Amino acid sequence: MRFIAIMTAIIGTLACSTGQAAERIVPWCLKASMGRGWTPELCYFQTWARCNQERFLYGPTSFCIVNPQYYFRYGEPKELRR
Repeated sequence: MRFIAIMTAIIGTLACSTGQAAERIVPWCLKASMGRGWTPELCYFQTWARCNQERFLYGPTSFCIVNPQYYFRYGEPKELRR
């Protein structure tokens, strides 16, 4: 019985922590040119400067964009507001 209670507590903790991590939306995405028309959106950048820095790893046709989920939930990132 104690084993079931411990496993239930562990599963509940993991479920709560993964739900919070999935809710975090970052403001910047990198449209990375991977070749053969494949351009995934890599959305894990907090700043445009960091996104732009990593953009050079994927070639000259890659570029940074505002994360659409972030824009529709929070509006423009602080870096674009004036």
